[in-house]
Amino acid sequence: MEKDNYTKGKIKTMNKPKIVRLTFALASLFAVTLASGQSMQSAVDAPQASPQLRYIVIDLGARVANAISESGRIVGTTLFGGEIHAAYWDNSQSPPIDLGTLPGFTQSFAADINPRREIVGAAGFFPTFRPLFWASSQSAPVELPGVPVGLFGAAGHINPAGQIVGTFNSEDFSVQRAVFWPNSNAAPIYLPELSNELPHSIAAANNASGNIFGDGCDADFVECHAAFWASSTSTPVALASPGGQFIYTDLGLSGGVGSELNNAGRMVGFAYNADFSETRAVFWERSTSPAVILSTAGEFINGSAEAISDRGQIVGNAYNSDFSDLHAFMWPSSTSQGIDLNTVIPSDSGWELQHASDVNNRGEITGFGVLNGARHAFVLIPVHGSSN
Repeated sequence: MEKDNYTKGKIKTMNKPKIVRLTFALASLFAVTLASGQSMQSAVDAPQASPQLRYIVIDLGARVANAISESGRIVGTTLFGGEIHAAYWDNSQSPPIDLGTLPGFTQSFAADINPRREIVGAAGFFPTFRPLFWASSQSAPVELPGVPVGLFGAAGHINPAGQIVGTFNSEDFSVQRAVFWPNSNAAPIYLPELSNELPHSIAAANNASGNIFGDGCDADFVECHAAFWASSTSTPVALASPGGQFIYTDLGLSGGVGSELNNAGRMVGFAYNADFSETRAVFWERSTSPAVILSTAGEFINGSAEAISDRGQIVGNAYNSDFSDLHAFMWPSSTSQGIDLNTVIPSDSGWELQHASDVNNRGEITGFGVLNGARHAFVLIPVHGSSN
């Protein structure tokens, strides 16, 4: 499977030879890095979902769809004249609009869009990103202020009030800090750390109440814990792990592009064991709640939850036991059986849906998969009358 220039080898390579743990500021923000020999297993081998649940799958073109608004507007990346640029789709039937990049840069990506149609993302190549803001799909990108000399950064999420979260990092990753912009013109604020033992952090999502979701990691990026800030000035809370062998938690394996925090303060991510040989998608009802492991299906025992809607629908992905195959998954609720999304699209579609990145309250899902041997972005539209 081909890799974007943004796809990175993460700071920490896990013991599993075919998976690399991704983090938001360091990742492509739109791709899960897999071994080049990844299986393209047919979806027909997966357990079948209820016949009441069905989606239409719409091809958005090459690359990745990262986020979808409540009104169905989509942002991500696609190819414009051979360059990978941030892209905007006004709806699932619209052609992509090139959002451009900064002068002197050839690449960009869009990570999120809010109800005011403001968009955030980054320009550049891994790991030397520059955080970007677009006032609208018709506006030129501007760099968010306050990146210190010697550091780089990316913006990952923007809430309805225009508050932005992201990450600053040094090129060698000796520095990685979660940051918050009160608005697109304001100086950034470093979010408080979880502890001195967990100096690296990421801010991945913020909601309408100003709550922030991210993580904190140790100096070697081995031990990480998902984190919740009640506000940009609050002391963060390390979210509980599900227990047993799954002692560490983190934001989604795609690097936190989706809305892992909804407006009710519910959160999703994943848990992993000490040697990263197994992962599980998890859900937190609130910052004081224990993590709940989300079920998967068939051979796809390893999972990561990437986004949760205000209705409580959860999307993400699941891997098989040796991390050689990846399928997009949806959970109707935190107590529901996980559904392989390849089982609820037309069987002759030609798609292998690999990663679901976001879901809105209409149940529309964005992500990427393989179509005719190439990576393509998709949006799934629930069929009228489905149980979704």
